[in-house]
Amino acid sequence: MQAGARTRAPVLSVRGIRKAFGGTAVLHGIDLDLAAGEVLALVGENGAGKSTLLNIICGALRADGGSIRLDGTERHWGGPRHAMQAGIAFVHQELSVIRSLSVAENIRLGDYCARRTGFVDRAAMRADAAARLAELGAQHVRPELRAGRLGTADQQFVEIAKSLTGDLRVLILDEPTSSLTPFEADALFAVMRRLAARDVAIVFISHRLEEVFAVADRIAVLRDGRLVSDRPAATSRREAVIADMTGRGGLVAPSARPQPSTDVVLAATALRDRGWLGPIELTVRAGEIIGVFGLVGAGRSELLELLAGLRRPGGGTVRLFDGGGLPGSPGEAWARRIAFLPEDRKAAGILPNLSLLENMLLSWRRTMPAWLRLTREQRAAAPLLRRLAVRASSPRQRLRTLSGGNQQKVVLGRCLAVAPRLLLLDEPTRGVDIATKAEIYTTIGELAADGMAVIFASSELPEVLALATRVMVLARGQQRLLAENAGLEEAAVLSAAFRFQTEPAEA
Repeated sequence: MQAGARTRAPVLSVRGIRKAFGGTAVLHGIDLDLAAGEVLALVGENGAGKSTLLNIICGALRADGGSIRLDGTERHWGGPRHAMQAGIAFVHQELSVIRSLSVAENIRLGDYCARRTGFVDRAAMRADAAARLAELGAQHVRPELRAGRLGTADQQFVEIAKSLTGDLRVLILDEPTSSLTPFEADALFAVMRRLAARDVAIVFISHRLEEVFAVADRIAVLRDGRLVSDRPAATSRREAVIADMTGRGGLVAPSARPQPSTDVVLAATALRDRGWLGPIELTVRAGEIIGVFGLVGAGRSELLELLAGLRRPGGGTVRLFDGGGLPGSPGEAWARRIAFLPEDRKAAGILPNLSLLENMLLSWRRTMPAWLRLTREQRAAAPLLRRLAVRASSPRQRLRTLSGGNQQKVVLGRCLAVAPRLLLLDEPTRGVDIATKAEIYTTIGELAADGMAVIFASSELPEVLALATRVMVLARGQQRLLAENAGLEEAAVLSAAFRFQTEPAEA
């Protein structure tokens, strides 16, 4: 933040913002100011009202009461485009890149650098896209590439690059680092600081408190639709922020790691896909939790997709608990009690316009005769909703109206509906608050204690070390480490993740 930013008139000021959905109030008179050149971290549990407030600020929702002032002038947005034209940009957590278009076309969507003749100036588009990506430290993302070929992290860079216009006044970033490595996140933080130095005001949402304290000037906490605290980051304590978010002084630690049995659920020898993943050597027993760590592009998702029937094997052997090999399709995996939770719940995990009940029981329906479904759906869903503590007014509530954390619980419930023997989780706590993380940790520990085998991939090393009984590290598709999680240090895991030469994997 620039010196003296807080002593000047705020670039953005909201007063008395109220909002209700279906008679349920979700915002109760929010007052908040944001100075030019300031980074404000807005934190709170899922369902606290953060997204609703920011969607009102950017014009995606209309408030029931209150006012918004930009540079001292009261504004009434006609929609997000109107707010964007005024200088307010919102980069959402759930990516909205158009996969069939190029990177440059996504970045210049709606403004294709047309010449006076009306033809698109593609060279100008590519040059502008390259300049914006370079500002983010993402020079490796080529403007001419089709966006659908990019990984999640690079798609995130494309989303952020869209907002880097010359008249940008307020930039809202909703969980922008959820798919980034620590080094990529540091590059993003450097961009945020450069933008703040240009007097851009930034609102930053993150459930990772270490990031909040690293980059924010102020921390504002929402709980149950109310602003409960707004204080300088430099004088805030982590424990106080957690207490403000949750209404209690601490969080339940993850369960003690269970002890695996001798029953082999999966045995893989020299397993490869048809690309660059492998060879993988892995034996997983009932009650075991394998944590797969690696940088973005290391092959974490590819490994889980291979085991879930989404990718074809290119070599090696696999023997599963039922005596068969790898499933040939996701449908076969569900039928054989192999459940998979994907990394990107928007693109591959949810059907937002269906109810949470329908979303949760998609896998269960595949294994149940049609004539039994209607009478058994509610009965099947009720214990899962209770176990996962899904917060919703009704099982028939549309999934898109739930918070991100509750959506994630519904997708996890879909996995549990088939009573899996092997549970595959790709970034199971991506984009959820710290309280929901603790609930998911507890659930994973309980499932393993009940004899389920779990393989989960995570970009958060503390999460891997907290949950896993053994840790696998991948680097550029190759297995670099497979070790018991007993006294395993972060330095050893990170060293394996960054070691790209082709020496043999450690066992």
